[in-house]
Amino acid sequence: MKKFLTLFLLLPTLVLAFTVPAKPNAFVQDYAKMLSVEQVSLLETKLRAFEKQTTNEISVVTIFSLDGDTIENVAQEVFTKWGIGKIDKNNGVLLLISLGDRKTRIHTGYGVEGGLTDIGTSYIQSDIITPTFRAGDYFSGIDGAIDKIIQALGGSDIVPEGYSNFQAPGINFEFILIVGFILLQWFGAILARSKSWWLGGVMGGGLGGLIWYFALVSIIPSIILFIFFVLFGLGFDYLVSNAYQKSKMSGHYPWWIGGGGFDGGRRGGGFGGFGGGFSGGGGSSGRW
Repeated sequence: MKKFLTLFLLLPTLVLAFTVPAKPNAFVQDYAKMLSVEQVSLLETKLRAFEKQTTNEISVVTIFSLDGDTIENVAQEVFTKWGIGKIDKNNGVLLLISLGDRKTRIHTGYGVEGGLTDIGTSYIQSDIITPTFRAGDYFSGIDGAIDKIIQALGGSDIVPEGYSNFQAPGINFEFILIVGFILLQWFGAILARSKSWWLGGVMGGGLGGLIWYFALVSIIPSIILFIFFVLFGLGFDYLVSNAYQKSKMSGHYPWWIGGGGFDGGRRGGGFGGFGGGFSGGGGSSGRW
């Protein structure tokens, strides 16, 4: 049982082939060497000034390859592990570019989706990034995209009247798997610190009840589902609580326990690390 739960916890990470780099010390990370040193400096200066003025965090990341993964998954992983945006505002935006795959992604935090809508990011992709990238002018595409993002976050309507290239995104089951894994980590950290032995069962039962409510499963399967999640929650609670107690004695805490927090609270000045924001997967993808 213990080995099964460990494998279940690690499964989403095994699915992803791309390795997210360590949290950087700048807004612009040109891993694919698509820009000159001077161009990186110009973009960095613009983004730092914008963050100082508004607290919004925009990160530009270029990579050589997605390593077989989807650009949506990689963008979510980068966004989450770096914590782009302030933790209390979720006001981050990630512009991810994969040179080898010729794909781009504008990934938005929860707090900016009202100004930088999916149709807005789609317009930036199709009318700003794609034509300039096809012409080999990467800097103009990135700089122009940043300008449009800044305008949108400032309250401007950047989408021209009659724009019709927007396509609503379909269901991304891999993204759902990632979010589920993140939630599992979060619940594990809570249950590990809780002194109760029954909280995991309550959470599991609540999850089973929600699935029954939204899926409208018939009564017999719903009872089986409820019992399964209660037992799973109790077993999960026992495992993480036991691991936490052992780690308290050794002083070496497991990676999923958290505790260090994000680098939130910064409101300007030099780059001191992203603020701990989160994204729900908003934005759009493109290719050139």
